[in-house]
Amino acid sequence: MTTPAEPAETETEIPPELVPKKRRFWPVVGALAALVGVAGFFGLRSLGEPEPLRVVVAVDLDGHFWDGSRASATLVNELCQRLDAIGFEPVRGGDPEVLDVLRESESPEAAAKKLRAAFVVKAKLTPEMIEHPVEGGYFELRADASFELRHVRDEVAQSGRLVSWSGGHTKSEAFRHLADTLALQAFDQVVPHLVKHPAIQSIFQGNDIKLADHVAKAKKYVEVRGGRLEDAQRAYEDLEKRRKDFDKGPAKVTYHSVIGADDALGGSAAPGFLVKTAAITPFVVPRTMNLSWITGLETLEWRTPGGERKLLWSGYHLFSYPAAAPDGGRVVFAEDLFGWAKTLTVVDPDGKARRLRLDEDHRYSQPKVAPGGKATALYDRACRDCPASLVVVSLDDGKTLYERASEGGIFSGFAWLDPNRLAFLHKAIPQDDPAAPGAEESDKPAPKPPPQTLYVADLGASPPAVKPLYEVPEYTRFSFLEASRDGKKLVMEGTNLSIFDVEAGKLQRFATGSVSENPSFSPDGKLVTFTQAGDVYLFDIEQQAVRRFTKNPWRERYPVFSEDGTRIYFESLGDDPNYERRTMSLIGSVAVKDAGPPEPAPAP
Repeated sequence: MTTPAEPAETETEIPPELVPKKRRFWPVVGALAALVGVAGFFGLRSLGEPEPLRVVVAVDLDGHFWDGSRASATLVNELCQRLDAIGFEPVRGGDPEVLDVLRESESPEAAAKKLRAAFVVKAKLTPEMIEHPVEGGYFELRADASFELRHVRDEVAQSGRLVSWSGGHTKSEAFRHLADTLALQAFDQVVPHLVKHPAIQSIFQGNDIKLADHVAKAKKYVEVRGGRLEDAQRAYEDLEKRRKDFDKGPAKVTYHSVIGADDALGGSAAPGFLVKTAAITPFVVPRTMNLSWITGLETLEWRTPGGERKLLWSGYHLFSYPAAAPDGGRVVFAEDLFGWAKTLTVVDPDGKARRLRLDEDHRYSQPKVAPGGKATALYDRACRDCPASLVVVSLDDGKTLYERASEGGIFSGFAWLDPNRLAFLHKAIPQDDPAAPGAEESDKPAPKPPPQTLYVADLGASPPAVKPLYEVPEYTRFSFLEASRDGKKLVMEGTNLSIFDVEAGKLQRFATGSVSENPSFSPDGKLVTFTQAGDVYLFDIEQQAVRRFTKNPWRERYPVFSEDGTRIYFESLGDDPNYERRTMSLIGSVAVKDAGPPEPAPAP
C-alpha cells in the first residue's frame, strides 16, 4: 500500500492538541444504516447562511456510506476525524434525518445546501480489482481518480488526485486497507485547499476572533506542512547543484531521473534503456508532522535519451531486476505478489503482459533473455533459503527447457552466447580429503579452494549437451558473466578484467588497478565498460588501455552501452538529503567519446 514510510519521531512544531486522538468518530454499526455521532440534526429547513466551517464529505468507494458501503464509511470516518481535530465541522451522519437528506438529494452539493454546509468534498473511486490465484485468495485494488473541493457558492471546484493501492485476502479487507491509505492522502490534499480558500482566509482576516481561533489549528498545520515540503524541495534543488559541482570526471554526466528517484536500470536495447521505478512523493505525517514519503506502484518502462517514456507494466513489487531481449521485443521479470507468491512474467512486443509461472514457494530472479526472445535463463530457488538452480524457460509456454541443480555448489553468473547456447560459471562444494590413519590433526593437508568451472550448455541438442569450457585456476574466482553480441567473447568480474575467447578457449587478464565490477561489452565487442571504486570506466581491448568517465562521491554501478554504442548508462546511488537511511538511485549516462585519456593497462 502507499502508507507513508515514517521516520523516527522528532520534536514537532505543531501543538499537541493538533494531533488527532484515536477515537471512533462514526462507529460503523450493523449494515451501516446510520453512522453514530453526537451532533443532532441541525436545521434542515433553514435557508440561512451556510456554516463557514461545515463540510460534507461525499466519497463514493464501492458506493456511498449512506447507502451501506463499509469502505466509504471507513474512508469518510478517518478523514472527518482528522478534519474535526483541526477545527472544521464535518457533517455527521448520526441523525436519520441527515442520512435521509444525503440519500434523497440529487447531488452532494444539493445536500450541502440543505445541511447548511459551506464546503463539499466529493470523489468517485472505482478501483481496478485483480484477484490473484494464491492459496487462501488475494485481492489487489488500484485506485486512481480525481477529487473536488467546492464552496457551495463557487462556480468552479478545486481539484486534486488520489492514487493508491492495497491488497487483502478478501475483498472487504482489501477495500478497508485502501480506504485507510486514501483517507490519509485525501487529508493531505484537501486541508491546504480548504485553508487557502477565500472564505476561510476571510475568517482569519475578520473580526470574529472566536471563529478564527476555532480553525487556527488548521492554519498552523498548513503552514508547518508547507514549510516542511518547501525545505524538502530546496534540499533536492541544492543537491542537484552540488551533484554538478562534485562531478570532476572528464565526461559530463546526464541524468535521466529526477532527484530523489528510486530508479533501477534493467539494461538497454533498441527501444532505449529499461527502467524499474516507483514514484516517491514527499508527505508530512499529520500525527508527528515529520517529513516522510509515499511510494507509488512500481512501474517498468522504456526511456529514451530525449525523455520519451513507454510504460510496460505497473504493480506491487518487481522482484530483482528485469531483462530484455537484445532487440527489445520481449521483457521478462519476476513479480512479488504481496509476499504470498512469485511470478515469472513476460511483456510481449504487443505490450501485453503474461504470467508464465506463479508459485507460492519458488523465488525467481536475475532473468536474462536469449537473442531472438524465445527463452530466458534465470535463477530459481525452491524456497527462501534453498540453493539456486539454473533454469531455462520457454517464453512461449513457460515450459522448462533446461535445468541444472546447484549440486551443493553455487552459480556465479551466466550469459547467452546465441539463441541456443548458454555459458555459466559454477563452483563445486569443497570436499575434505580424508586424513591418513593415525595422523594428527595438524598433519592434515590444508583444504583446497573449491574448483570453479566455466561451462556451456547447448540447448539445441536433444537432450541439451553440457561441456566445460575452462577450468578456473586455483585461488582465482570469477563472477558477473557477460557475453559479446556475437557470442565470441565473455567478460568476467574479478581482481583483474578477464576476457575469455570462446572459440580459442583462452583467457586474457588485464590489470586495471583494482577490482573491475559489472563489466559489459560494447555492441561491436571492442570496448568494455565497468565500475571501479564507484566510478565508471572504459577499457579498449585492442589498445589495452583504461579510460575514466566519472569521478564523484556517488556510487555508480551496472554500466551498459546504448544500442548504438555512443553512450553508457548506469545507476548512480547516493543518500537522500531529506530522509535518513534512504538511498536514491538515479539513471545517469555519459558519451563514449568523452572518456578521459588512456592509461596503459598491460596484461599481467
